[in-house]
Amino acid sequence: EVSHRDVGIGVSQVLPVLAAAYGSSRRLWAIEQPEIHLHPALQADMGDVFVESALGPSHNRFILETHSEHLVLRLLRRIRERYEGDASPDAPPLTPEHVQVLYAKPSDTGTQLHAIPIAEDGDFAEPWPDGFFSEREEELF
Repeated sequence: EVSHRDVGIGVSQVLPVLAAAYGSSRRLWAIEQPEIHLHPALQADMGDVFVESALGPSHNRFILETHSEHLVLRLLRRIRERYEGDASPDAPPLTPEHVQVLYAKPSDTGTQLHAIPIAEDGDFAEPWPDGFFSEREEELF
């Protein structure tokens, strides 16, 4: 057992997010960095929370501002699993149409939004602008 004082700030920050996802129905939630201060595995698990809350009986909608590659990769994985027929029978059928990824880039004329399309197989259809999320490739290769 671990005391609430020993688990770090991430748990206290994620509790309101979980309450919103599981305790509401047909709501629109805008959440800034829902993954903040969480272990990478839990960041990925947050992706499943949002999918379940959006496509399950709650029918919530989420606008998420995130820097978590782990969360984004989980969403892509769930799309890929559905595409390949490997999804759990209990999993909501996540498709590219359910997810809109926008990259916000500041400019002299204001913030420019760039849509990053997702292919049916759960991969990005075009590269991220400005090398965003390029650290993964650099670390792996």
